[in-house]
Amino acid sequence: MRHASLSHLGPPGPSVSGPPTGALGIGEARALKAAISALILTMLLVTFEPYQAVFTGPAGSGNLVNQLGYGGLGLASILIHACVTPRAVVARLLRPSWMVMALVLLLSSTQSIWPDSSFRAVVFSLAAMLAMTGALCLAPDERAFRFALATAALAVLGLSYAGVVLMPAAAIHNEALEAANIGLWRGIYSHKNVAGPVMAVLCFAGLYLVRSGQWVTGIVIAVLAAFFVLKTGSKTTLGLMPLVALLVSAGRVFGGRRLPTVVLALALSCAGLMTLGTVLSPLLYDLLQWAMPGTTFTGRLDLWRFAIHALGPRAWTGAGFEAFWTTPAVMQAELPFGSSWDPRGIVNAHNGYLDLAIALGWPGLAIGVLVLAVLPLRDFARVDARTPEATRAADFFLMVLTFTLLNAFLESFLFARGNPVWMVMWLAVAGLHLLPKASMHAQAVAGELSETRTGSLRDNGTHEC
Repeated sequence: MRHASLSHLGPPGPSVSGPPTGALGIGEARALKAAISALILTMLLVTFEPYQAVFTGPAGSGNLVNQLGYGGLGLASILIHACVTPRAVVARLLRPSWMVMALVLLLSSTQSIWPDSSFRAVVFSLAAMLAMTGALCLAPDERAFRFALATAALAVLGLSYAGVVLMPAAAIHNEALEAANIGLWRGIYSHKNVAGPVMAVLCFAGLYLVRSGQWVTGIVIAVLAAFFVLKTGSKTTLGLMPLVALLVSAGRVFGGRRLPTVVLALALSCAGLMTLGTVLSPLLYDLLQWAMPGTTFTGRLDLWRFAIHALGPRAWTGAGFEAFWTTPAVMQAELPFGSSWDPRGIVNAHNGYLDLAIALGWPGLAIGVLVLAVLPLRDFARVDARTPEATRAADFFLMVLTFTLLNAFLESFLFARGNPVWMVMWLAVAGLHLLPKASMHAQAVAGELSETRTGSLRDNGTHEC
């Protein structure tokens, strides 16, 4: 029985042993697609500015290297979707909620005091997202996707470890500006809080490869990534990584697909209430202090209160994409008495959901939560359980999605094209949507049976003639 692959949602085409088509045989064409998919995924995870000496956050809309890099990948992906991606998959990529999210992001630039800069940032963010879907859709099946994933993971790990050994000044924190981070590893990334989450995702990728039978490659990636996470000193990542793996694995063992979806939805809701919710509700703040006295999330509560207060009447319309933290309202503000953070000159709110609300308004945040959390969890629950490869891929995507959604309560990276943590999150969101669903599997099987019966009738009719 045939199954739909990661990118081809209908029954696959002829087998690789079929006759060649055009200049390349089918086998060679599939290998070329897998190689290009691996190249795009590697470029997105390595980024176009490895070994940055200073942490700049998600801003940088005027960076020419990023503009050319992500713009070029976006254009290449448009060609991929126009010439290679099956029409059924292109139709799925035009998901209405995704289109609304893109429109809201574009419209947010009209609320910015620097609309040209915000518009440019949105365009290149969408280009990076498009590039990720191009990498996914180029992979002709799950085996090719695992090849692309392993290639990108080994490239990131190889370059990061090489940097630690050969260029420690570029791959290990040593800035006096952040004395508490001196000696912590960051590899090819700008900060340990970027390196830690990416390495955690690579650890999940290693586990996925092991489950798929690629023992050696999977174990190497998982061990190297886990050790790197330890050396980054990222406490949030160290706490979330085993928790997420346990939640997803235990949920799958005891409850199929429904239980992990419900458990993870509850976990995300509780995390939201106990972080951002505590600055909006005195009752939730009192509950947090009762459960964990003195908790401030390393001073983030003060920063979140300042941001919500400074946003003021623009809370429903937003201040524009990647614009708020450089506005006069922030840069010329007086430092709140007793505040743990000086918001002047800071690059983000250290809370992805709050930054999304700041950029797009509370309605925009609601659409973002729908696109990034609600619909992907529903997609996971609908993945066809009769396809083992799709099941393993879905579990991997769910681990990545859950980890990044939880991490976003303490770090900002949502829709930040230059941030590889956002790239792996979008990989999970798009991957879950493109995996074969049970209803589609049934339709594909019915279609194959219909074709088989029609062919048999034709054969019989020819024989009778």
